[in-house]
Amino acid sequence: MYRRFRTAENQSKREKEKAQRTISACWELVEEQCKNNVPVIKSPEEVEEGPWRIVRVFVSSTFTDFFCEREILVKKVFPELREWCEERHIRLVECDLRWGVPKDTNSEETIRCCMEELDRCHTETNGCPFFLNLLGERYGWIPEERDLGNDVKDQYRWIPNTSITFMEILHGAYRSCNPNAMFLLRNSAVVNEIPEDFQKRFVDKEILSKCHMKELKKQLKTKFPDQVFEYDCKCSGVLEKAGRKRVILEELDTFAEIVLKFLKSRISQFYPELDNLTTEEETENQEQKNFLERRSHLVIGQERLIDKLLSYAKGEDPAELKIEGEKSAFVRDPEFWKAEEDDNLILCLSGAVGQGKTSLLAKLVEKAFEIGLKVFYHFAGFSETSDQANILLRRLVEFIRGESTDIPKDTYDITEFYMKLMKEEFVKLRQDNAQILIVLDGMNELAERDGYRHLSWLPPSFPGNVRAIVSTSSDHLPTLHRLKEHPCFLVDLPDLEKSDAKEIVTQYLSTFNKKLDKEQMDLILSNPSSLNPFWLTILAEQLRTFGDFRTLDQHISSLSGSVASLLQITIKDLVSNDDSWKMEKALCILTLTQGLPEVDIQNILGDIDIQEPLPTLYWSKLRRALKPLIYTGGANRNIRFIHGAFYDNIEKLYLDDRKTRIMYHTLIVDYLLSWCTNDVVKRLKVPHHCQRAELYDKLVDFMHHSESASAFSDNMRSMILQSTRCMQIADPVLQVTMPVITCRGCSNAYRGFSTKHFPLNKDACVLCGTHVFGKAGSEAYLCMRHSLGQSKLLGKCCLCDMAIRKDENGKLADFMGCQGKLCRFCSFGNGAKRCSYVGKRK
Repeated sequence: MYRRFRTAENQSKREKEKAQRTISACWELVEEQCKNNVPVIKSPEEVEEGPWRIVRVFVSSTFTDFFCEREILVKKVFPELREWCEERHIRLVECDLRWGVPKDTNSEETIRCCMEELDRCHTETNGCPFFLNLLGERYGWIPEERDLGNDVKDQYRWIPNTSITFMEILHGAYRSCNPNAMFLLRNSAVVNEIPEDFQKRFVDKEILSKCHMKELKKQLKTKFPDQVFEYDCKCSGVLEKAGRKRVILEELDTFAEIVLKFLKSRISQFYPELDNLTTEEETENQEQKNFLERRSHLVIGQERLIDKLLSYAKGEDPAELKIEGEKSAFVRDPEFWKAEEDDNLILCLSGAVGQGKTSLLAKLVEKAFEIGLKVFYHFAGFSETSDQANILLRRLVEFIRGESTDIPKDTYDITEFYMKLMKEEFVKLRQDNAQILIVLDGMNELAERDGYRHLSWLPPSFPGNVRAIVSTSSDHLPTLHRLKEHPCFLVDLPDLEKSDAKEIVTQYLSTFNKKLDKEQMDLILSNPSSLNPFWLTILAEQLRTFGDFRTLDQHISSLSGSVASLLQITIKDLVSNDDSWKMEKALCILTLTQGLPEVDIQNILGDIDIQEPLPTLYWSKLRRALKPLIYTGGANRNIRFIHGAFYDNIEKLYLDDRKTRIMYHTLIVDYLLSWCTNDVVKRLKVPHHCQRAELYDKLVDFMHHSESASAFSDNMRSMILQSTRCMQIADPVLQVTMPVITCRGCSNAYRGFSTKHFPLNKDACVLCGTHVFGKAGSEAYLCMRHSLGQSKLLGKCCLCDMAIRKDENGKLADFMGCQGKLCRFCSFGNGAKRCSYVGKRK
């Protein structure tokens, strides 16, 4: 036995010596290559800058042992980094090749795929790719000679007997001494916590691989002393997900922070921040330009429609375009514009939310620029001021005039001021031969969309060679009807074709360096929902963040249902992947409020009692997870879901129970009344949520005492308070009622309302506070239940509860007070015979 032990020991020693010789030879070749490879690295100032700069982060690691770290990168680190980059006009693309290589690809093609992607990162960063390498206790696959073609060996100067992970490090960082490379070394102690059955996924058993890994870590620490980072984590067990068991590593927050800090630092040095724009108009112009740049790459298919719109833009009126419209106008006054017969009709493009109108028009603008057209474009609802009609109108007028315009200080109506300027320019445009295209997208997103003057500034037609294309959601009928006040070309956005659906998925995933094979794509396209762009986008986003390419087929099958089922899977994933335990609450609040400003959402998710908002770290994680599903728009910059289907499905999943709905409505009311400082938000939200939470006393108190409620019209205030009014009949003919009484002090003083605008006194409606002139309206009475404690000889003030004596006929003397009144709104119809009590219903 001793002899066998000595033999095994000697054999192991010989293997180690052989491995050391092999490794020494490898590193000699590496050092020789580095001597002959002097990198040409441009300084940040020399890097060419366009409207959007590109940052590609190449992720290098072995596969089976770094699943958890890659999940952290793709679901937490990169979303935050992408958002940070977008603020600096930088587009981040993570190159994560854990899946995306077709199944039938041979070894040489697999190697070439990885190395060519790294070449792309080299090209776009002038030889300094943003390179992220993860190292544990596995060296990785070492290709044999037959796995490497001569082209690959020559092109990438392949070092024999080394792994593909090693060659990625060599090509992406080591040879060029890349300052944008970072290396993360996992503490080997965690290996002792991993179950025995899974050890082979995390630890190499071969002596050559072990020696290779030891030497590699040593060389990296020497070569990159400030770019090598070690991190700790813990094993929390084994979890089966998508049909595959995986070891789960936790406590990776330090890992995430190290990556974010390093990459932000290097990107900041490589791409310095752009100068801040000074004026509101300059900011909006730049935002519009950046938005066009982003969205013009997203359109897929619809080539026929784009060609049709382009023909219209060039001055042709295709025969197949249908004309719709009314002969009379309510707001868009034809007398003001003095339109002529040969003026050009507006083309109105309509379609359901999520059907791709914005991307299509962005592509149209891009093509119009290519053929030399002069184009004005405005996309509403995506930036801080893009939903403001006056900003849009100002940009349009200044574009037509070719110069900026100062608004006189004594200007009362800004809209009218710019309309007059544009009218003056129409005279010149009728004589001008230049072709101009005006593209206005998302008119249903303007802040004034539900107001009477919505689109009052939009001419019924445009003169000369000016063509205008305006889009709106077919779901917002007020905007659609306003556009059809005058005859216009009406175009409905057609459904997708299957080839377009395929291209949407392919292009979306290719942006993140991922692709599907033919069987996987056919599986997607076989679903009837695949012709819905919204369904395709949500599906592609689900696939993008999926971590294991080995079980991708099974994952696609589980997602290939209806729009509703896919949305529910997406929503459930958001909740299950949230480690702050606030996602479900955030989804419910967004659904019930139909959108709130970001600051209010962060506050309401925190502690309302002590007025402490949700910590920014947690809110940032929530917002990044929600980002693909939400947009910000409206005058209050409300965060809303991109599609109404989200509201419906969240209600089915989390708000189906009445008690749960009342609980959330109550939470919203508590926040709005105790903490919210935005009067507009309070005025718009409090009445609705008080009614849904059945908090009638709080609603009455808000309507009677809050300054925010003073902006309601008389009619609206009456309508809101009707929901709090007692339903019982209080007809004096039945002689079971008592009159509503106000005492002498309350009758002649400002009581009830805290504002001077609506004093609740003898001349005000006891319900809503509207002033009652003379004998208008009617007298107010209480039903038998709410007149409890009163009698024919004794009454009670409805405001201060003071006892008031009556004469033997049950009437008040003038000096004692007066009977309350109802305004014409509150007494309309059967209102005069209803009990005038408002508040908690018993």
